[in-house]
Amino acid sequence: MSINLHTHTFAGNPLHSKSHKSIGSLSPSSAFEALNARILGENSQLYRAPLDFKVLPFRNGKALASSAAGPGGDSPPIWNLGWIGLDDLRGILRSSGAELSAESLVYLGSEDDVVYWAIDVSSFEAVEFGARELNFVEVRTLMVAADWCNSQAMANLAVAGHAKALLEWHNTSRFCGHCGSKAVPKEAGRRKQCSNDSCKKRIYPRVDPVAIMLVIDRENDRALLAKRSKFVPRLWTCLSGFTEAGESLEEAVRRETWEETGIEVGEVVYHSSQPWPVGPNSMPCQLMVGFFAYAKSFEIKVDKEELEDAQWYSKEEVRKALTFDEYKQAQRSAAAKVEQMCKGVEKNQSLAADFNVGSELNPMFVPGPFAIAHHLISSWAFADQNVVNGVGINLKQPVSSI
Repeated sequence: MSINLHTHTFAGNPLHSKSHKSIGSLSPSSAFEALNARILGENSQLYRAPLDFKVLPFRNGKALASSAAGPGGDSPPIWNLGWIGLDDLRGILRSSGAELSAESLVYLGSEDDVVYWAIDVSSFEAVEFGARELNFVEVRTLMVAADWCNSQAMANLAVAGHAKALLEWHNTSRFCGHCGSKAVPKEAGRRKQCSNDSCKKRIYPRVDPVAIMLVIDRENDRALLAKRSKFVPRLWTCLSGFTEAGESLEEAVRRETWEETGIEVGEVVYHSSQPWPVGPNSMPCQLMVGFFAYAKSFEIKVDKEELEDAQWYSKEEVRKALTFDEYKQAQRSAAAKVEQMCKGVEKNQSLAADFNVGSELNPMFVPGPFAIAHHLISSWAFADQNVVNGVGINLKQPVSSI
């Protein structure tokens, strides 16, 4: 079993869509034209072969999903995205007195002759999808429930994350920020434009960069980990913070570290980045940019408004915290939760509870393999080995320093 650190969770989306400038039958604009023709019952001359349109519905930020038994008797259930055929979706909406319009769909990408879309059905509360053992599930829950060694599960998660980010952006960008007029979708929902003819401002999805850093004491071979009270109990992780206007990422690393812990940072080394669509709905397109930050001072002064605690940890202590048995237990618990939800049995257990299963718990643990923080921490803790708890890893080394 191996963990590929070259593509983080929510990255590696297999639906490689073409830009609006591309010349080809599956560009967003031409795909939208064919979609609209299908909905209106018209014949489209754009394609030699008929296209298959599949739609992923979302409700209140939750993706439609299904669950099936795992491949082995002891394997946890496996979730899948609840793709609905275009004609089936139109029928489901009509049965509830709603009509489907092309403008309500957002283009995700295409593979061969299949074009994938997403739709927010939050305003159609009466629409039911449960007859097919489908249910709407938080993408964060799907993230924990996914097997990070399963490439198909990671691909599904990347698609779901991309769709959630685009739909949430549409929900928070309904009006032009310049003149206040209504913003209308363009290029199959990939951007918006002000409807005011005297303005016509182009509006693109907002990306919020977050610097996330593992602060390292080179001399004593230690790393600085922090505990935030709002997160899972026992969870220690990297420092992080949003980049401010007019600030470089490296400056954000130094500023956030100083503000939260009183530690002065010198050299900053880039590691990797990860899209993070499971943050607050008001910021659905976060980009986590990971760094190693090398400390110049070592006395910790915790900002209690930001952190519950921060401490230096040795490599040995961090290695013990990288407990894959605990991650697997959490994955099984979340997968069982998804299965019950898809069967119509609500399970009101929080994600924090998923990480507090089993009779013997370590006093601390770090985020699981779905988070960039895990890979920052593990690539430092096991830089001299190539193995984590008996699991082989492909280490992604930092590529530049400032």
